[in-house]
Amino acid sequence: MDESLPDGQLGEEADALAQKMLYSINDSAWQNTGAVSWGYDDRTFIWDRKRHFTQVNFDGNQVLLDINNRKGYIIESAKDLSVEEKVETCHWAWRYWCNDSFWLNPISKIFDPGTERRIVDWHGKKSLMVTYTSGGSTPGDSYLWILDDNGLPTSWKLWVSIIPIGGMRFSWDKWVKLETGVLISTHHFNTLKTIPLHSPVGKTDLSMMFEEDIFQPLVTSELLISF
Repeated sequence: MDESLPDGQLGEEADALAQKMLYSINDSAWQNTGAVSWGYDDRTFIWDRKRHFTQVNFDGNQVLLDINNRKGYIIESAKDLSVEEKVETCHWAWRYWCNDSFWLNPISKIFDPGTERRIVDWHGKKSLMVTYTSGGSTPGDSYLWILDDNGLPTSWKLWVSIIPIGGMRFSWDKWVKLETGVLISTHHFNTLKTIPLHSPVGKTDLSMMFEEDIFQPLVTSELLISF
């Protein structure tokens, strides 16, 4: 089952296919999505994209994260935590956010700094290989996007450090349109593991989700945890 990473060609053709894929999901609407909430497995998230804050709920923990500055604030936990356990809890919340937000919409990251895009001939069809040379929690991972004629993904194949089998394929289907207009795939099928995303909601601003600022502790508290 293990496949080698296919060869591909860098250049304008790859970038043009990448732009077509961005257009297919209405990426401009994603850029105007200031806040989004969703679920992944038994975890839930609220993401303030304007301030790069996120709330992560997992294993009885509710954690606020300042993503860029790697600071956290634990609102509640299922048990009393030592200082070391608080750091570890924030770190796990950040790792979950890195993984689960990537499954939410990796398409809008294909031109991020440190990315490389290549055209790959996959079964006679031009597909897009995206490699992340830096950033996130697992730099060096590569993803081969299989697209329909309109540029909308139907599946991707993974060459990633956390999966020992190269070329594992997951579907991209059950697309939904958020209120802001961006398309999000909520179902990723593989025979070994299927990944569903639950109840995605997108708004132009966090204030349209909550009357009060749920991230206020990240702004005012002196008890932030570095992780």
